[in-house]
Amino acid sequence: MDRMERVHAAVTGGLRGRPRDVTELNHALFLRLAAEVQGYCRDLHDESIAAMLTPTLVPNAALRETFRHVLEDNRKLGSGNAGPGNIGNDWIRLGMQLWAELYSAYPSPTVGGRDWNKRLEWLNSARNGIAHNDTVKVAAAHDDHPLTLNTFRVMRGRLTKFATALDAVTGAYLKTTTGTAPW
Repeated sequence: MDRMERVHAAVTGGLRGRPRDVTELNHALFLRLAAEVQGYCRDLHDESIAAMLTPTLVPNAALRETFRHVLEDNRKLGSGNAGPGNIGNDWIRLGMQLWAELYSAYPSPTVGGRDWNKRLEWLNSARNGIAHNDTVKVAAAHDDHPLTLNTFRVMRGRLTKFATALDAVTGAYLKTTTGTAPW
């Protein structure tokens, strides 16, 4: 994403007020951000499964593999966006009420669980509008938060905090559940 920001600066000359039309480049930034969030969540879910299915906790290798398939098959993050509902549904497979944990651990309405939930909803709505060339969805997303480099930077910063929090609450849950720090 840093490289995409550098390309953006090269195209605009780093000038405000957009000397060139960069709408499509801005859209690409949001698509990439949505992809990064989804990839991160899916990777953390994979690592969580691995932490739960160690030879110590589940000695039988065939049983470990069976459990792994049950936890991975039809995972929402494998077929849908990384919206709050899909993320929460996938974490329920681990036995965790993710959003309740995030709201409890990060209660601030402006920089905590509820804010991340709203921002993920917005990002995926914007992503769907852009990816499916749905001008109504793109316009609605733009009305809520302009699809600009500044908005991208704000969203990226907030969702980076979400990723850190997601890692922390998931790690704490797994440590409590398995008795071992997962990472």
